[in-house]
Amino acid sequence: MKRVVGICNLHDGPDLGLLTENRPLGAVTFLGRYGLMDFALSNLSNSGIDRINVLVEKNVRAVRTHVREGQTWINNTKTGYMRLFFDEKSISTPRFNTDVSNLLSNRSYFEDETANYVLITNPFMLSSIDFRPFLDAHIASGADASIIYKHVNNADTGYLNCGSLTLNKIGMVKKIMTNAGMKKVANISLGTYIFNRSAFEKMLALSREVSVLYGIRKMVRYCIDEKILSLNAWEFKGYVVPILSLNDYVTQSMKLLDYSYRSQLFLEDWPIYTVTHNTPPALYGEKADVKNSFIANGCIVKGKVRNSIISRDVVIDEGTCVENSIIFTKTVIGKGKKLNYVLADKYVKVLEASEVTGDPDAFLFVEQGANL
Repeated sequence: MKRVVGICNLHDGPDLGLLTENRPLGAVTFLGRYGLMDFALSNLSNSGIDRINVLVEKNVRAVRTHVREGQTWINNTKTGYMRLFFDEKSISTPRFNTDVSNLLSNRSYFEDETANYVLITNPFMLSSIDFRPFLDAHIASGADASIIYKHVNNADTGYLNCGSLTLNKIGMVKKIMTNAGMKKVANISLGTYIFNRSAFEKMLALSREVSVLYGIRKMVRYCIDEKILSLNAWEFKGYVVPILSLNDYVTQSMKLLDYSYRSQLFLEDWPIYTVTHNTPPALYGEKADVKNSFIANGCIVKGKVRNSIISRDVVIDEGTCVENSIIFTKTVIGKGKKLNYVLADKYVKVLEASEVTGDPDAFLFVEQGANL
């Protein structure tokens, strides 16, 4: 019987500017009610993997607040678990605070694990992916490790700085390069790996000899270049939502207001779980006018909302119009205001300014707790 331990890796992710200044990428709100890491955790859970370690790079409290005890994603709480790992010694020195150093600093917990295989995924390539066929294919192949990739036709404008795979005729990885946008067509790494446990432990041990600055991604590339590791590549043909920049976050969020895209990410038989909040349903006033928007529970909407994403406990007063915007939790927008192309972080109050407007190609970011 194969035993698999899952790792949700919050290290080595893209920087979303002010949005990730005080929170890790995985804890960023998405579509008004999810955290970005919910997709990775739900994929593990739905694939029958409920022994999960979350590698936290920074802002541990934000992650703990989001996942709580982790039981939302654990099928069997008697045998399953969710553990948060962070490197106490290196957390204040970013250059040395890698996912590898995190794992090594928590090696005693990992050594007690009985898993035969290690599956590592991340919070910035959103998808609904069943890992079981990939695990079966990896085991049958006899390779040391496997990587899951997406064949794309827009590598010249998207997926920049992601790993681009060169494959041989039998689907083994020959080389991993950084996508610099020079070609349209590419095999883009989704940052999801499956390792035989012995190969994984060997790579971790080797990393101390190669460079203390190397994380898992760089170590995999090193091991391919030095022919230390045999790496299979398996194509994922489903829908992928890359969150690689603040612009990606805004563009992809707004794109999912369109059901034709949303239905490819949210599959009927593949639930995306998140922690529930004990808040009432959204309350709509007599003059509320809402179209093509996500409205989370706990909101009070008395005005007009169009093509927007409204998180929990947001108040939109009478005579106010919110269009083409993303509004985070507990924001209050007073009477008669107009917001368009705005990304407002948590606890923002718009009580004085009559109009707050950005640009379709550059949303106006309003930082957490700002008063306008």
